[in-house]
Amino acid sequence: MTGKGKEVALRTDPIVIEPLAEHTATVIFLHGLGDTPEILFGPIEHWRGNGQVDHVKFVLPYAPVISFTAKGGEYMSAWFDMCWQKVYNGSLDALQSDEDVAGIFAGRDYIQSLITDEIGAGTPAERILLAGFSQGGVVAALAGLTYPESLAGIVLLSAWLPLIDSFGGYIPEEDANKETPIFLGHGVEDRVVTPELAKKSRDALAGMGFAISWDVYPGLGHATCEDELDDVEAFIDEQLS
Repeated sequence: MTGKGKEVALRTDPIVIEPLAEHTATVIFLHGLGDTPEILFGPIEHWRGNGQVDHVKFVLPYAPVISFTAKGGEYMSAWFDMCWQKVYNGSLDALQSDEDVAGIFAGRDYIQSLITDEIGAGTPAERILLAGFSQGGVVAALAGLTYPESLAGIVLLSAWLPLIDSFGGYIPEEDANKETPIFLGHGVEDRVVTPELAKKSRDALAGMGFAISWDVYPGLGHATCEDELDDVEAFIDEQLS
């Protein structure tokens, strides 16, 4: 697939949640397939108010609405297109490589533009963290690991590494984010993005020399849970305190 999905409207401006205290850091948090940024209000409220992330501004971008091949061309919010060969019985088939490269890179470029906007507004790159759930994590991984300045960290929840067999070729020779810590969280019972695909992604990233924190959650499907959110909060606090 080479970008069959088409945006039907200009990108909607991100939702911005201002910090509770003086702004010294930013988290750009990407929602998953078929969702909107409002789905992330719950996790953010879980983190706010205890002092650890009160200095953090949250930027929540919207995925474009595209004709999504795996849903018979139905229009829905998606960071990139996927085809039926990639989705089998509701779960991703790690053996398929027919990826919407153009769509994935369009998402990458958009998220990198948001990072650049934050830097231009006065927040240094090393005080910016990317996070994403599922498809959002796919785009966050590519955007963060190919950004030309060092970021604070990357959080990937129920996600996978795009272009896994060729990903290393997209990493700049002098990668500013080689030391950027990456948090990978995944449900043991995830039947949409299987743990096997997540482990393959983890191993690929580790093989490229990235610093990985790997946490799995028994009983959790394609979702988040309180224990995972607590671990993410600790990771954000560690990187952005």
